[in-house]
Amino acid sequence: MSASQYDRVAFPFGDRQLEGDVVGFEPAGDVRGPDGLLIVDVDGLTYRTTESDAERPDR
Repeated sequence: MSASQYDRVAFPFGDRQLEGDVVGFEPAGDVRGPDGLLIVDVDGLTYRTTESDAERPDR
């Protein structure tokens, strides 16, 4: 996977659902399997979320 496969994603953050543009990707893996980290720009702030938590927003 890579950031080029994503453009805009929504993801949970605490009790809120955030939406932003993917600006980067960090490959990762653990015992559950490969689940990279997406770096997401939300109104000028940067968040990291796993690929499995991110979803493409309906538009």
